[in-house]
Amino acid sequence: MESNKPLISVLLCVFNGERYLKESIESIINQTFKDWEMIAIDDGSNDRTLEILRTYALKDTRVKVYTQENIGLT
Repeated sequence: MESNKPLISVLLCVFNGERYLKESIESIINQTFKDWEMIAIDDGSNDRTLEILRTYALKDTRVKVYTQENIGLT
């Protein structure tokens, strides 16, 4: 029985991470291993974090974006 689920899930929890977010996402996307998904959780950021996450999700279906009110450690 084959599964469509990726072998690795990367969890990226971020709050106001605009400054380094692109570098973080690119470091995962540019890995040689390709069977992964990224679950990105925006913790109510008030900078461009959510916009950046959504841009990557539109480009790469392995990037899944979720958002929530700022509640701290997710």
